[in-house]
Amino acid sequence: MDRPRFLTENAGLATVEYIVGAAVILGTLVIGITSWNNGLVTRLEALVTQMQSVR
Repeated sequence: MDRPRFLTENAGLATVEYIVGAAVILGTLVIGITSWNNGLVTRLEALVTQMQSVR
């Protein structure tokens, strides 16, 4: 009995691996940038609060 073609070909698997790898990298970047942005917003809010109390 012959095996199905998708079991014997490796080219399609490499493409899926690249897509999954790219998704993991992009997800990590999004999480990192979001975290950095949230920290930046918190610092700016603290700075604005300090500036308002100087008046």
